[in-house]
Amino acid sequence: MGRFWRAAFVAIAWSIAAASWAQSDAQVIAQGESLVRAGKFADAYKLLEPHEDRLAGDLKFDYLLARSALESGQPSKASFIYERILAAEPNFVGVRLEMGRAYLALGDYARAKLEFETVLRFDNLPPDLRQQAQIYGKAAEEYAAGKKTVGFAYLEYGYGYDSNPQSATRISEISLAGGGTLLLPQSALQQGDQYQAINAGGEVIHALSNTLSVFLGGDGRLRLYRDLQVANWSTLDARAGLGYNSGAHNVRLALTGGRFWLDDLDTRDSAGTTLDYRYLAGRQDQVTLGVSASRNKFLPDALKINSYDLYQGSFGWTHAAADGRGAAGITLVGGYENATDGRVDGDKPFAGMRITLQRALSNSVGSYLLAGAQHGQYSQSNPLFGTKREDTLYDATLGVSWGFAKGWSLRPQVLYMNNSSNQPLYEYDRTDVSLNLRLDL
Repeated sequence: MGRFWRAAFVAIAWSIAAASWAQSDAQVIAQGESLVRAGKFADAYKLLEPHEDRLAGDLKFDYLLARSALESGQPSKASFIYERILAAEPNFVGVRLEMGRAYLALGDYARAKLEFETVLRFDNLPPDLRQQAQIYGKAAEEYAAGKKTVGFAYLEYGYGYDSNPQSATRISEISLAGGGTLLLPQSALQQGDQYQAINAGGEVIHALSNTLSVFLGGDGRLRLYRDLQVANWSTLDARAGLGYNSGAHNVRLALTGGRFWLDDLDTRDSAGTTLDYRYLAGRQDQVTLGVSASRNKFLPDALKINSYDLYQGSFGWTHAAADGRGAAGITLVGGYENATDGRVDGDKPFAGMRITLQRALSNSVGSYLLAGAQHGQYSQSNPLFGTKREDTLYDATLGVSWGFAKGWSLRPQVLYMNNSSNQPLYEYDRTDVSLNLRLDL
């Protein structure tokens, strides 16, 4: 009986101690949560960190500890804990954004961007990887502060020289089917000019729940040439749709529309839909799939024959490199242009590839290279040349971006294009050198 009562006493004592510890743990977590909500992150970290050995694995404790570490200037510690949380609960949306913020604080721009894009998506960001991550980071901070609506806007001014604004051929005498010759006037041949450009736009995302969101965005572009005013153009485009994110998955469905003006003339309307899917395949890789369909209608009577419907699909892969300070991507593109108003050359299937290389050179300077090639073959023989037209378009853009103040950047860049065609009328090359000043809000 003595042994029985001693065993019973020990069991009761342990039960009381366990209950006391459980109560103490709950109090620690509650106090930590209160401090985090009050914005006293350093105090929260001092309170929580001594209990990590015992409470690690409790999702609420881990989140509070990671958040307080991040906000008190310890991003490395925070990223380690966020990884622990995501291993147990990959659908924790807020953690994805805060993991991105931790990477951003560590200068790991590529992985920061990949994490951000599992929740947020903005179109028409600057080409510099560092600036992209910072824009996402600002929106993520607002999201963490409890805002359901986040967004960004930009304004850009550029001055440059375009060697061939009208994408015209250099060849003045072109042989035709049947032995004839087409003589082009000087005004129809390649000629260069200086220009000014103004671009502006932005996007707003509103969270309906942890997984669903709606978005609305738009962009306007204007280019004015000094002498060759017939080449002046402008565009206005808008998009709106739904977003879904869960774990490492992000999907966006959008309706798009826009108008293109050439020399102040209403030239082309477009309207369509896009579906874009992104998957974060590990900490350094992202896979993308996209499909789109649009109607492109030329408005002037003389140009209506060029109208077409466009169907396109893409598959891409992005890899974080150079310890997160660089990124490399490749995208395969294929599609079909369905001529809707009797285009002389008929329909056009096409296929191509694009590569993207981005590298942060310092905390304020980034570089990028964008390049691609696309081949298309038309379905009908052109009676003027007696052949089916085949074009291969090559392009490459090289630039450097310098962030000299908060939100401000200066970007010199060079764009080169070359279109190789079996019909000389459509062969051209083009070089565009510009200096661009941008403000991201």
